[in-house]
Amino acid sequence: MPSTQTTDEQFMAIALDACRRGVEAGQTPFGACIVRDNQAVVATHNRVWLDTDITAHAEVCCLRDACKTLNTIDLSGCTVYSTTEPCPMCFSAIHWARVGRVVYGTSIADAAAFGFNELRVSNEKLKSLGSLSTEIVGGVMQQESVALFERWRARGDHHAY
Repeated sequence: MPSTQTTDEQFMAIALDACRRGVEAGQTPFGACIVRDNQAVVATHNRVWLDTDITAHAEVCCLRDACKTLNTIDLSGCTVYSTTEPCPMCFSAIHWARVGRVVYGTSIADAAAFGFNELRVSNEKLKSLGSLSTEIVGGVMQQESVALFERWRARGDHHAY
């Protein structure tokens, strides 16, 4: 069996590819992938501007797609891979879906540095406040995630929110 780090990088690469597709489609630079039983279930990007829906963050879209694909609202045993630390809304949705593990690249502070109006409450703080058992792993392929923020900024046809 591959090491956790290798597996985390493999699935984060899928989230990064989804993010890249979103950036090329004029969306903001966020991507996510949901994994169950060491298999990618779904991967998608932020769709806020595409859907004119402020809740269409990559993680929420991915959760919606995974629930439909797996025909359940209980995503126990799944891992969410996100190019950026999930915002409080997304982390709450992850909690409600019973996802046990979150792996992310850049931090909420990194997103704010690129002009995003994030609530600066870390996943670790939310975990603590809620007395949750969710495993949180940050900084996986962080440089690659930052590069997508830079690519998005260089396009010049963007909106932060």
